[in-house]
Amino acid sequence: MWQAGASRVGGWLYRLYWAAVLVAAGVVVLFTLFPQVLAGFHTSLFVLQVLPVPVRPQAWFTSDPVRAEVSYPRPNNGAGVADVYRIPDGQQRAAVLVFLGANAAGRDDPDVINLGNALARAGYVVLFHWSPTMGERNNIDIAEVENLVWAFQYLREREYVDRARVGLAGFSVGGSFAMVAAADPRIRDQVAFLNSFGAYYDAEAFFLQIASRSQFVNGEVLPWEVDQLTRRVFANELIELVADPVEQDLLTRRFLEYQEGLEAELDRLSPEAQRVRQLLEGTDVAEARRLYRSLPQEFLDNMERISPRTHLEGLQARLLILHDQGDRLIPVGESRRLAEALRGRENFTYTETRVFQHVRPGSEGSLWRLAAEGFKLFRHLYTIVRMAY
Repeated sequence: MWQAGASRVGGWLYRLYWAAVLVAAGVVVLFTLFPQVLAGFHTSLFVLQVLPVPVRPQAWFTSDPVRAEVSYPRPNNGAGVADVYRIPDGQQRAAVLVFLGANAAGRDDPDVINLGNALARAGYVVLFHWSPTMGERNNIDIAEVENLVWAFQYLREREYVDRARVGLAGFSVGGSFAMVAAADPRIRDQVAFLNSFGAYYDAEAFFLQIASRSQFVNGEVLPWEVDQLTRRVFANELIELVADPVEQDLLTRRFLEYQEGLEAELDRLSPEAQRVRQLLEGTDVAEARRLYRSLPQEFLDNMERISPRTHLEGLQARLLILHDQGDRLIPVGESRRLAEALRGRENFTYTETRVFQHVRPGSEGSLWRLAAEGFKLFRHLYTIVRMAY
C-alpha cells in the first residue's frame, strides 16, 4: 500500500513538473511572439516599483542592475559626472538620459536610486545627468542645456547602448531643459523619445505665477501656494541680478535665510534692488509683468532660451508629457498649455495624475484611487518600456 501511495505521489509530482515546464515554455513563446505582452508585463512591474504599494515584485523577475559613476566630456574641456544603471549582460539596450533639474534630491537619494534600478530592470541603460549648480545650489544654469546635449551624445556612443533607441527624460525644471536640448539640431533627429514630468512650458509665465502667488489654469488666474523650493530657486535667480554685493547679501539674508527686522535696511535699497524685493515679496500679475520686463535684457533672453515654448518646431521625438494636478512646485497649467500647443501631433501623449507630490510618489488616497492612478501611469509609460523590447 505504501509503495502504491508513493507511486501516486511520484506520478502527481511528475505531472506537476511537466505542467510547470509547459507553462514556462508557453510564457517564453508568448513573450517571444508577442513582445508587446512582454513590454506590458515589465511596465506593470515598473509601475509597482515606483508607486507606494506594499508589494514590489520587479526584482523577482529581473536581474540585478549595477550602478557606476562615469565622467564624460563637456564644452570648454570640462568633465561631467553621471551615474549609469544597467544590467551587465553584454546586450545592447535602449537607453535614457535623465535630468532631475533644480531638485534637492542627490545621487544617493532613495527615490533616485529606486528609479534608476527600476528603469534598468525594465530594460534600459540609464544615465543620470547631475548639475551641481541646479541640483545642489537650487539655481538655474542655462549652460545645462548644452551639457545635456553632450551627455546624450556620450550615452549614445556606449558599446552597451542601441544607438537607435536613446531618449531623454526630465523632472520638474529638468523636463523643460530636456525639451530644449532635444530640439537642438545636433541631436534632434537622434532622440527617440522624450518624457517630461512636471515641467514648465513658458519661463516668463512661470516667473509671473511665482511672483503673483497665482496659477494660470484653463484661462483663469487662481490662487497658488508656492512651494518653498520653487521660491528658493526664484530668489536665487533674482538676487544674482543685483550688481551691488552688499545689497545681494541683504536680500539673501531676508529672502533665503528668512531673517526678520531688516525693513529699515531694505527701504534704503537702490531702485534696481527694490524691483527684486517687490518680486520676492509678491505682487499682482500686472505689476509682476511690469517688473519682469524691467529686468536686464540678458536675463530676459535667457528665459526665452530655456522656454520649451520657443523650441516646439525643433522637437522631432516621440513626446510624453506627465504632470500631477496638485503640483505646488510647477502648476499643472504649464503642461496643459504645452499639451494645447502640441494638439494634433501624432507622436504625443499627455497624462495628468493625482498620486505624486510634484514628481515624488505620494502616500495619500484610497487603494482604489492608487489603482486608478497606477493604470494611468501604466498607459503613459507603456510606450517607453515597449521601446526596450
